[in-house]
Formats: sequence, structure tokens, C-alpha cells
Amino acid sequence: MLGVIFEEEPVLICKGCNQEKKLIKAHIIPEAFFVGLRDNGKSPLLVTDTGSYPERAPIGVYDKTILCHDCEQRFQDIDSYGQDLLLKQQHKNIEKNGSIVGYEIQGVDYDLVKLFFISILWRASISTQMFYSHVTLGRFEDIAKKHIWSRASGAPEEFSFLLAKFTDEKFGTAMLDPHRERWEGINYYRFYLFGYILHIKVDRRQTPQCFRPFVLKSDGNIFVIGRDVSQSKELKVMYDVVNSRK
Repeated sequence: MLGVIFEEEPVLICKGCNQEKKLIKAHIIPEAFFVGLRDNGKSPLLVTDTGSYPERAPIGVYDKTILCHDCEQRFQDIDSYGQDLLLKQQHKNIEKNGSIVGYEIQGVDYDLVKLFFISILWRASISTQMFYSHVTLGRFEDIAKKHIWSRASGAPEEFSFLLAKFTDEKFGTAMLDPHRERWEGINYYRFYLFGYILHIKVDRRQTPQCFRPFVLKSDGNIFVIGRDVSQSKELKVMYDVVNSRK
């Protein structure tokens, strides 16, 4: 007599509440930052150097293995604030000799913007998606989570950040994967957010001297460094990776 073997479904543990829950499709970088990259109706192209082919992502990269619905809700107001601040709010151009060298974002809520960037960093670290495979926070993962769950953005040197923005109105239809980098020996992670580049510090040491004037310390204005995409190394990286995959 043949028996029927039922394959058990794996136990899924939410990385937010650490409980066995039904997990949902959770975004790491909010969908709005991918939707803005659509080109003539085509989905944005995700470019990585992990060995996988570039992929089209209509609504960005989501992960079905990290968060339950209740924990995902913790990010709603934080994500909404970050999206409105970077994608909808008018920014003041800073010019020199007729060229844009930067931007000023006025009236910034220190706590919300810090929590927005920390939340992207933490979600990328816990994600199983290949696109975020270069983000591994180690002992800083729990520290970042505590900031989010307690709604405490921390002191200015905790996960301090620097923003840059491409001076082109639109930076192509591709997004590079986030990765770790070093500035004067200090560890940072770099994220691309629809024309913006976020550099967020993951290190107990002080922010490098060259970055300190740009570190947000309280409610106020963020000064964003302007970058010319035609002169940037990102453009060459994207061309090289895409061409090598064809």
C-alpha cells in the first residue's frame, strides 16, 4: 500500500517581530523610487555585478521572506516622508558660474529622514534578494533595528549620511545595486534612489572631515552635492555590466 507523503511548508519567521507569521511582499527601497525610472512604459533595469543578468523590475525589488503585515506597517509613514522629501518637494538649486553644483532641501524633519535611510539600510541587510546581497551589517543590524522599532533616530554620528544628486534631470532607466565603500577608511554603504546617491555610515568612528559640513544634526536643511552623470563612474559601470550580459 502506497502512503501519501505531504511536504511540509517551511516555517517562516518575521525578522521584525521574530514570530511565525504569514509574510508579505515587502519592499526594501519603496516602489516610488523605481516607478520614476520607467522609460516610455518600460520597467526600470536593475544592474548588478553579482553575476546575474540585468533584470526588469516593474515595481522594484520586493522580498517575501522578511516581514509580516504588521511589521511592514511600521515603515509606512517613514517611507511616505522619504518619498515626498526626495521625489515631490521642490529643492533649491545651488549654482556657481552658471552651473548647478548642488541642491538645498529645506525644512527637513531630522528624525523621519534619518529613520527612512536607516530603515532602507536594515531592510537591505535582512533581504535575501540578490540585488541587496552586498549589504551585510553584521553587529550593526540589530542596532539599526532598535532605532526603527524605538522610533529613535540617534545622535548625528549614528548612521550619519551624505546625499548627492545627479544634475541630469533623469539618470537613465537603470538602478545600480547598493554596496559597501570606504571614505578615509570609514565604512559606508551606497544606495541609488532615483537620481540620488545615499552614502550612509556604518561605523563607530567619526564622520570624515570632508563630509562633516553636510551631516544633518537636527531639524533644518540638507545640502546635497551635485554630480554630472556624464562624468560619473556609475555611467561606465552600467554600460560595462549591461554590455557584458548581452
